Amino acid sequence: MKSPTRSVVAGILAIGIAGTLLGCSNGNPLDLGDSSSDSAITIGSQGTPESEMLAQIYGQVLVQAGYTVDYNLAIGERDVFLPALASGTIDLVPDYAGTLLYGVRPDSRSTSTADVIATLPPVLDSLGLRILSASEAEGGNALVVTPQFSVSNNVVAIGDLAVLNGAFTLGANPEFETSAFGRSGLESVYGVSGFAFTPIDDNGGPTTVAELLNNSVQVADVSVTNPAIVQNNLVVLADPSDLLPAQNVVPLLDADVYSARIAELLNAVSAKLTTQQLVALNQAYAADSRPFAKTVATDWLTANGFLG
Repeated sequence: MKSPTRSVVAGILAIGIAGTLLGCSNGNPLDLGDSSSDSAITIGSQGTPESEMLAQIYGQVLVQAGYTVDYNLAIGERDVFLPALASGTIDLVPDYAGTLLYGVRPDSRSTSTADVIATLPPVLDSLGLRILSASEAEGGNALVVTPQFSVSNNVVAIGDLAVLNGAFTLGANPEFETSAFGRSGLESVYGVSGFAFTPIDDNGGPTTVAELLNNSVQVADVSVTNPAIVQNNLVVLADPSDLLPAQNVVPLLDADVYSARIAELLNAVSAKLTTQQLVALNQAYAADSRPFAKTVATDWLTANGFLG
């Protein structure tokens, strides 16, 4: 049960986040504590197949260790799942370090993996939240263009867009426009300004890619693990000044449900994940005529020795 203090924090977080986003072990896996409720965990996911597969990957490892796992999938973005974590509606959700940091501290300027991971713990602690070890795998976004646009405009890095003097349209999630690494960041870091913006609310997914391919937008903020990048030979624009924050996969959980055992189990999984494997997971999901995140997750866990 949540303490009154935690409940108040959850309420504050629910209001604050919404406003912000708008502007294998030798221990006995069944020895989970004195209370049976300690073994019940609800895992959430964001509204993407990748997030659901990660939720299943972490969840199935916990089930294997004797935990009872429920899923609350596709619950939405941080304005929904952060308050849900703080209130105990869900206990864990796979997240991405950079956007998590900017979601709880919009004024942050940390972008490298080391800086982002170092900055997060004290910020999350004040909200009753905690992250486990970060994975090498990055599931964040990158600015991409078509090969034709790249060649005709000599654009291979984000800074190259500056010479176009705003003669292009950028498509991305609505919050990109006002984020620290959005319009203001592009101008201050790379001198890119004056461009039109088209909000596309699909987390850099198929709609965003389609808008790019049909030239409705010329630059798109697309998930780096989207198989469409390889399939369409899209050019990922280099970001030498690290404008876009590192997006290492991190299990984010309610601090009240943290235990050394949970950390041991999930950190082992995170240590195996790579960006290339995230791409492969997304490819497997997309290739299945009846894609099931659960099945794709089971296959990966079995191949990597987590499931017998």
